[in-house]
Formats: sequence, C-alpha cells, structure tokens
Amino acid sequence: MTVKDDLLKLKIAAAAVTSTDAGWTTKSRDATTGKIVVEIDKCPAGGIPIEVIAAADTGTSSDKTMIVTIEASDELATEWLVVATFPTITYADTAALRFVRNISTQLKYLRSVITVAGSNGTISRIFEIHVGVGLLDDDYGYTG
Repeated sequence: MTVKDDLLKLKIAAAAVTSTDAGWTTKSRDATTGKIVVEIDKCPAGGIPIEVIAAADTGTSSDKTMIVTIEASDELATEWLVVATFPTITYADTAALRFVRNISTQLKYLRSVITVAGSNGTISRIFEIHVGVGLLDDDYGYTG
C-alpha cells in the first residue's frame, strides 16, 4: 500500500466498532480506532464517492442499529456538517455489507462517524471507509 492509498481511507480495520465512534479531529490516524480526517480542499465537479465496508456482525443484539455518516468542515476542531448518511445497519443485517454514496462539498476536510443505538445485546462490526475514485452510487449495497 502506498502512502496516498492510506490517506484516502477515512477508517481502516483497526478494531471492531461496538459503541458510537465519534468523529476524529486530526489529520493523524488514530492507532486504536483507525480513523483519520482527510483533507480534500474541495470536491471536483461531480463529487467524490465514499465507500463503506462493514464486516459481518459478531454481536448478540436484538435491537441495535448502526448509522454511518460522513461529515465535512473547513475547521478541524469544529463546525462539522453531515454531507452523507448511509443506510441504517440493523441487528438483522448479519452478513458483510458494502455501500457507496457520492458526495459533493466545497468544504476542506472529511471524517466519518458511526452512531450505535439500541439497548439490547451487543453489535460488533469492523469497518473500512474509503474515499474512492471510479465507484458508483450503490444504495442497495452488497451483502455477502
């Protein structure tokens, strides 16, 4: 993997997400969670695709959900705005999933946030979130 490839990953598979994974606010990768803020300056005409890959759930939930959002800002520490929300992942979605969503923003930085909701049992998935080139919007995702 080249340095450029690594910088296009908003989140790498460092550890399973089991509770809300709040947004990161630095351009240095967090060694524990694998998240980072990516500087894009502005999206090109037509936007850029974001790919979310979620491994199979290894939890024991009966009502937990996960929602992945992409936020953008011109400041690292504040003023983050949601620019994309991916389909809700429920406890019933036990297989691996893949979604692609095209975003368009004139803001400088991107980060990912994974929100976990619900009260019964546990939910546990490893995520990778990429800024991709040549990916197409795919709301139906991939289940496998």
